Amino acid sequence: MRPSLVIAALGGTLALSACAPPPSTTTVVVPAASTQCIADQYQQYVGQQSPAISLPAGTEYRHYRTGDPVTKDLNPTRLNFEYDRSGRLVSVTCG
Repeated sequence: MRPSLVIAALGGTLALSACAPPPSTTTVVVPAASTQCIADQYQQYVGQQSPAISLPAGTEYRHYRTGDPVTKDLNPTRLNFEYDRSGRLVSVTCG
């Protein structure tokens, strides 16, 4: 293959890509997340044995037993429900 043909082929490709329209962009609107934790609304369940608790749709939460390993990532809007080994709710906190 001749060196001049390779250069011409590459040059033509670059020229065509320069004429291409810019890629379209899409704007995604993400609703603002709640900045408040609502743990205070669930304190009345602390001390109860396996309480049936309803949460609003989309509420971030986790439940675990005392001593279970949990991640240490801080999410100020997440509800944490901690139960003892017998199933009694020990605490409701944010984080």
